[in-house]
Amino acid sequence: MKSGALLKALSCLTLLMASHGEANQQKLLPHDGKAEDSFGFSVAVDGTTALVGAFKADTKTIQNAGAAYVYALGSNGWYQQAKLIAEPAFSEDTLGGNVALKNNMAILGVSRRDSRGKDSGAVVVFEKQAEAWTQKQILTAIDGKAGDVFGQSIALTERFLVIGAPHSDAPHKDSGSAYVYTRENGAWQYQAKLTAKDGAEDDLFGISVAIDGNTILVGADLHDEIAQEAGAVYAYEFDGKQWQQQAKLMAKDGGHTDIFGVRVALQGNTALISARRDDIDGVGVDAGSAYIFERTDGKWAQTQKLVAPDAHADDRFARGVTLSKDTALISAMHHDANGSNAGAVYVYKKHLGQWHYTSKIVAKDGKADDKFGWNLALSNHHAIVAAPLRDDNGNSSGAVYMLDLAGNAAIASNSSEKIK
Repeated sequence: MKSGALLKALSCLTLLMASHGEANQQKLLPHDGKAEDSFGFSVAVDGTTALVGAFKADTKTIQNAGAAYVYALGSNGWYQQAKLIAEPAFSEDTLGGNVALKNNMAILGVSRRDSRGKDSGAVVVFEKQAEAWTQKQILTAIDGKAGDVFGQSIALTERFLVIGAPHSDAPHKDSGSAYVYTRENGAWQYQAKLTAKDGAEDDLFGISVAIDGNTILVGADLHDEIAQEAGAVYAYEFDGKQWQQQAKLMAKDGGHTDIFGVRVALQGNTALISARRDDIDGVGVDAGSAYIFERTDGKWAQTQKLVAPDAHADDRFARGVTLSKDTALISAMHHDANGSNAGAVYVYKKHLGQWHYTSKIVAKDGKADDKFGWNLALSNHHAIVAAPLRDDNGNSSGAVYMLDLAGNAAIASNSSEKIK
């Protein structure tokens, strides 16, 4: 295990000065939620709109076709605005296994669809027009093949759409790829396919993607350069004509099965990268960590390593990572604050060029095995945290929590809505 004693000590000192609580939170449940839907398996938030995937939801008589729900923020809190279902839908499609949201556009991964062979994958595009959400496109990889799981990861801006296919054989088995689309004449058009120059078998390049401006990050969490399955992240920059690899990011202390890059977040010149199975000296196996990389004059460098101030073995800290302005959220889905594997979310703030722990958030009604923090997203002070294994509507029906990090009193801390 790697030395983390100093980091742990510094973090614990910070913990003594920070708060621990539930924040202002509103739990959301779909009005038609059922057992095994896994509502909250994937989440996104943009401004006052949230998107929640339920990848095992049944559509009429179609088992595990999947669905996604749109929520909007009103004067009395968040309410269900729409339910999105693909047309056509097929059994085991798992629509909503991954989601992305920007302005009036919702992108839903259908990574198990068989468009170009079993589990080749697809992505369904919905747009909001005149207060109604309408399906507009179904995208598949131009060279897609069985088993690629195109749509395993998605990232979106107004101009670009990035879709990961980590099991693509490009060129090695499961070395992985990512596809870039541009917005032209009101539709998404294929632009480029990204692969790692040094990609190898089973790297899973494309397991995660992030985009901001003209920069893309692609995670390859099983890359073996430092150690077996230590992981790596590749940074690409658009020069106006094509995407060029700018850097390959790896943890300075990367080790065996850290899976660095399994989740990535990007804002401007800052990257937040998960290594949720990092073994921390003095803490234990799979305690987890997250790394901050900063770009200066086109050069990326590791600037910080973040560990939970109250870390324990198998917490899987950094299961989810997200950035917005000066705030970072990092989840630990196996944290035991509310029972075994109930989950928790840690808030970090940037001050004087460094990221500092400020608080820990747990679900007000959290229970064992909820895995609060399975996924999460942040837009300004609105955060969404997933707990897809909650049982409110039956076993593993799932739930999500909307957090108001600004303390907006309009969002009740104990409210739960079912909007029909």
